[in-house]
Amino acid sequence: MVAIKETSEHLALDAPENSKDEAAELLNKARTILKRRLSFFVWQGFFEPLTPLSLVDKVLVIQAPTSFHRNWVIDHYMNELNASVAEVCGEDVRIDITFCNDLQKKLPTKKEKVKPAKIIPEKNAELENKNIKSENIAIPPSPVRIDATVLPLLSNTNLNTSYSFDAFVHGPSNQMGYAAATSVADYPGTQFSPLFLFGGVGLGKTHLLHAIGLRAKEKNPTLKVVYLSAEQWVNSYIQAIRERQFDSFRNRYRNVCDILLIDDIQFLAGKDASQDEFFHTFNCLHEAKKQIVVTSDKYPHEISGLEERLQTRLSWGLIADIKPPEIETRIAILHKKAEKLAIKFSDDVLHYLAANVTSSVRELEGALVRLAACSSLTKEAITLAQSKEILAPVLKKKTLVASWQKVCEVVATYYDLRTSDLIGQARQRQVVFARQVAMACCRSLLSMSLPEIGRVFGGRDHSTVLSSLRKIEEQKRNDVSFQSILLRIESKIGTSASSS
Repeated sequence: MVAIKETSEHLALDAPENSKDEAAELLNKARTILKRRLSFFVWQGFFEPLTPLSLVDKVLVIQAPTSFHRNWVIDHYMNELNASVAEVCGEDVRIDITFCNDLQKKLPTKKEKVKPAKIIPEKNAELENKNIKSENIAIPPSPVRIDATVLPLLSNTNLNTSYSFDAFVHGPSNQMGYAAATSVADYPGTQFSPLFLFGGVGLGKTHLLHAIGLRAKEKNPTLKVVYLSAEQWVNSYIQAIRERQFDSFRNRYRNVCDILLIDDIQFLAGKDASQDEFFHTFNCLHEAKKQIVVTSDKYPHEISGLEERLQTRLSWGLIADIKPPEIETRIAILHKKAEKLAIKFSDDVLHYLAANVTSSVRELEGALVRLAACSSLTKEAITLAQSKEILAPVLKKKTLVASWQKVCEVVATYYDLRTSDLIGQARQRQVVFARQVAMACCRSLLSMSLPEIGRVFGGRDHSTVLSSLRKIEEQKRNDVSFQSILLRIESKIGTSASSS
C-alpha cells in the first residue's frame, strides 16, 4: 500500500543526482496513467506542475508549487496518485509531497544563529502555521492581492444596460420565466433560489439574466451582483490557480457576492474541479440566503457530465422554462425592435417576417436589422416584395443532399440503435420513439409524403405515419428540451448531408 507523508522532514536536499532521475521517471510514468484517468483540466492544473525531487529508500519526494496545490492534491486526488505510482512500481512506495517554501525551511541547531524572520507570501493552513511558529518565521499582515483581469468585477460593468425588463417582450411562451425573473430581482434571496431558466438558443435567457442584475442594482445600489458565463467561471478558476489567487477567488464569490448570475451552466459538464468549486460556492451562497440564477438549454438532470449532487441542487428552487414565442409575441418583438431602430415597417412586412422566423428571437431580430440596414441605405420604406428578396438568403433553407437513409442513420446513432431497427418491426419503446423522430425528420427536411414515409419504414400505413407525426408535434409542444434535441438531430443531418 502506498503511504502518504505530508511533511517535509524527509526532503532529500542532498540526494544523489540519479535519485532525482529515478523520481522523474517514476512520476512521468504515473502522470501518463493519470492523464488517461482524469480530466485534462485536473491533470494539467494539478499534476503537470508537480516536480520530482528524489527517490531514495522507496520514498518518492514530490514538490508542489504552493501549499494550496499540495493540500488540494492530498485531499482530492491522493488515491489516484497512489494507484498510479503503485501500478508503475509494483511495490510499496511512500509519497512525500511538499511545497516550495519547505525547501527554504531548515531548523536551526544550538550552534547556529537564528536567521531573521522570513516573509511567507501566502498564509497557510493551521498545521503549517504551527510549524512556522516553531521555526521562528513571522507572517506579516498583508492584504490579499486581487487581479481584476482574472476575476469578474463586482461593479456591474459587465451587465448590458440594453437588456432590461422594459426591453423584454413577454407573452404566453415566456411568461413563467419573466415572472420568476422579476420576482427574484425585486426580492433577491427570499424565494426561488436557485432560479433555473431553461430554454433553447436565442429565446431570451441571457436577456433575463442581465435584467435581473440591472433591476436588483437599481432597487438596491449596495448589492454586489456578479454576472458571468460558465466558461468565464472555468477560465477564472484556472487563472486563479495559476496566479495563486484561489483564496481571493473563493472569497469573491462566497463572501462578497449577493447575487450570482451564471449563463450556460451546461458548460461545466465534464469539468470536475470547476464543478466541485461551484458546488461549494453554491452551498455557501444558499446557506447565506443569497440569490443564485443560472441558465441552460437543458434541464439539470439532462446535462450529461454534471455531477448528480449539483443536478439536485440546481433543482432545489424553481425551474422556469422559456418556449419559442408564438406568432403574436414574435410580432410584438418586431414592433418593439423596429421602434428602437427608429424605422417604420408595414404590418405585412412584420407579419411575413414573424411567420417565417419561428425558432429563435435572436434570428428574428437579426432578420429585422437586415431589413433596417437596407432601408437606411436606400432611404425608402421596404415593401413586402423587397423584404422577400432581401431575406431570401437568410430564410431559405439549405438544400439537403440527404436521403431517408441518411436520416435513419443519424437518428439511429443519436439514440444508440441500428438503422435496421428503425425500418424493421421492433416494438420496443425506445425504438418506436426513435422511429417516430426519423419519420418527422423525413417529413420536415425531405418533404416526403405520408405514403412514401410509410413504405420506407417497413411498409406502414399512412395513417400510422400520421399518428407518429402528431405524437412528435405534441412532444415538441409539451417538452422544450425535446425541441432542442430535435434541432440538434436536424443539424447533424444537414451537416452530414453537406459533407457527403
